[in-house]
Amino acid sequence: MRTRSADDHTPTSVRVAIVLYENSLDELWRCLRAVRRTVENAIANPANPLGVLCIAIGDCSDRALLGEQDLDDLRDGLDESVSVEYRWFAKNLGHSAACNALAEDAREDTLLFLNPDTYVAPNLLTTLVRSLHTSDVVAADARQIPCEHPKHYDPVVGDQSWASGACLLVRTFAYWQVDGFDAKTFPSYVNDVDLSWRLRLYGGRVVHEPRAVLFHDKRLDRAAGVRPTRIELYEGLLGRLLLATKYDRADIVRETIDVIREHGSEEQRRAVTEFERRRKRKELPSAVPGGAAVAEFVDGEYGRRRF
Repeated sequence: MRTRSADDHTPTSVRVAIVLYENSLDELWRCLRAVRRTVENAIANPANPLGVLCIAIGDCSDRALLGEQDLDDLRDGLDESVSVEYRWFAKNLGHSAACNALAEDAREDTLLFLNPDTYVAPNLLTTLVRSLHTSDVVAADARQIPCEHPKHYDPVVGDQSWASGACLLVRTFAYWQVDGFDAKTFPSYVNDVDLSWRLRLYGGRVVHEPRAVLFHDKRLDRAAGVRPTRIELYEGLLGRLLLATKYDRADIVRETIDVIREHGSEEQRRAVTEFERRRKRKELPSAVPGGAAVAEFVDGEYGRRRF
């Protein structure tokens, strides 16, 4: 059965890649049941060109979260064109390295990277694949609820600065053309921004598809804003400094450090200390040639805000 499109432009197959790390079983099964439903609908849709799908699960937990009976339950009743793969890595590889591992042998022509704390709509897969409607569109992300991401996108054609890795569809050939996620520099955070910018640097378009919807389970504060965890504050700030370095924006590095030293949290100050340690040891990433042409640093964000 053919799993790759003849011209590498019209998607006919998808590998859904989900990376786990100590997730609760309730959260995990909620995610997998939703994935199964959107996969089944994509196969059953007569107007949909998809013919082969794979659900690939990579587990970075200290112990395996799924057993053979769990996998049998997940596979039970699935169309014969849908396969389920499970790899327990027995160590925490980090999100980027685990995604690369799940994608390294992919025969499918598109990769859908999905967070396990999400719950996708039944028509998400069909709708998101359709967003790759022209050959120059190489990646697309979906609309997250209840808190939509504020990043700007063109309301007509969907173009945006970067796509969120919480639900990211990317053409396989384009993903490996830019060497996948940069696991060395961005083990988990800001890796989606970096990947998007490198895809755009190679001439690809990165779009947002608001008709593809998923629930992303985020903790909210009293003002209904997303409440970051301590690790998110640390890794997010360190990622920003490394991203600015990689895209040759020394001005953003200086500005960010000055602001954090004056107003930052304890976790963010620790991130500055780690960045300075790496700079002293010459462990910072090299600048991407021409990276300034696609990198967008706007008012603390990685592109314009929509709201």
